[in-house]
Amino acid sequence: MPQNLFTCRVAEEYDVGSSEMYEPELLAATADFLAATAKGGRALEFGIGTGRVALPLSERGIEVCGIDISADMLAQLRRKPGADTIVTTLGDFAVADVPGEFSLVYLVYNALGNLLEQHEQVEVFRNAARHLQPAGRFIVELWVPDLRRFPPGSAALPFDVSPGHLGPSVPAWGC
Repeated sequence: MPQNLFTCRVAEEYDVGSSEMYEPELLAATADFLAATAKGGRALEFGIGTGRVALPLSERGIEVCGIDISADMLAQLRRKPGADTIVTTLGDFAVADVPGEFSLVYLVYNALGNLLEQHEQVEVFRNAARHLQPAGRFIVELWVPDLRRFPPGSAALPFDVSPGHLGPSVPAWGC
């Protein structure tokens, strides 16, 4: 099971520390795309966190469920308006089970990259397949690292060094 880094203060400050992810146009486009892909069926978010994408998707009439490893992130989600319509499961989204089938399983932003071992990432795809109904869709959003920035043998380079945050870019995950 991956290490849970999204506890306590990290969970409490997650939404304010990533303001670019909350731009209304970005969230509207994301929720519209996912709603169209779900085609009126149920959606399951792996790494639902504080509900950044799940809440606007739910507002579009899609039944949303989510899995997250962090009870603290799920507690942040529960504090938000509309969260009562979203069913959540505490667990590792590579293996956790949610009852029923889904027309859409998705993970966004850095969720897949938080799994550091290739076998864990493979299990995510297997778990998505177990949850999908026939002709269902699995959507993955993930950045592609600029490997040219990394000197040979380096493990990471910081993308942000500030008084309240140290953010490393990692060249390869589980390869």
